[in-house]
Amino acid sequence: MELVDESHGTVLPPTFGASLRAARLSRNISLEAVAAHTKINRTFLQDLERNDLSKWPSNQFYRESYLRAYALAIGLNPREVIEGFRRELAAAEASNTAIPSSGPRRLTPVTIPIILAVTFIVFYSLSRWLAPAADAPDTPAAAADEQPAAAVPASVDEVSAPKTGISAPAAQDDATAMPSDAVPPARPAQIEGEIVIESTPPGAHVLVNGINRGPTPVRVRYLPAGSYTIRFIYSGYVSVTRRATISAERPRVQVSAALEPAQPAAE
Repeated sequence: MELVDESHGTVLPPTFGASLRAARLSRNISLEAVAAHTKINRTFLQDLERNDLSKWPSNQFYRESYLRAYALAIGLNPREVIEGFRRELAAAEASNTAIPSSGPRRLTPVTIPIILAVTFIVFYSLSRWLAPAADAPDTPAAAADEQPAAAVPASVDEVSAPKTGISAPAAQDDATAMPSDAVPPARPAQIEGEIVIESTPPGAHVLVNGINRGPTPVRVRYLPAGSYTIRFIYSGYVSVTRRATISAERPRVQVSAALEPAQPAAE
């Protein structure tokens, strides 16, 4: 399966999506957990790992926003993921433009009338342009007939539209530029925080907002600002839950927990 960009006709090699999937699986993170954490449709994430962007928004900003959210959810550097995507896309476009056409194009029954009509218009325009200009009118009545008519607005929209520097059709194009099949994500925060997690004894299984982050001690990086729930799970010990908040004033948070041995069940 190759990564297809229908908006530009480019094809990416299959290594990009496969590398993202391998990174996710190495961290033991499911697609359902990534979808719940990023609020992105699971089908979009599955298509990304299959190298198929035919259902993704064609706008570059929305695509990179999705990639950034995906990278943060599985613990990758979002800048490196986006830069890698841009390099793959540029290389694919360059290789596609270098491929010559497989053969001469053939005229179809639809294109022949179009070519004839264009040829007729060109010859007609040339004959009118090369023809000698008519004599100027001598009578005032004839001169009055040649006075240009007052400009009439092309449509009601041009009259009613306020003078804001853009026309009404252009404003409508901007309004419909947003893809209808997905809600555009908010611009991601620029904070890239981290949580350093430790436990006593070490080796406890850690879940951050329901996503597996491995045994302690562990460092979870590239996190946006917000609140996080950290759960410690260790066989033979009582589970413990901690909460941490990342903000611009406190981008690095350290969380620790002392686990108590579980009491044996009474017989």
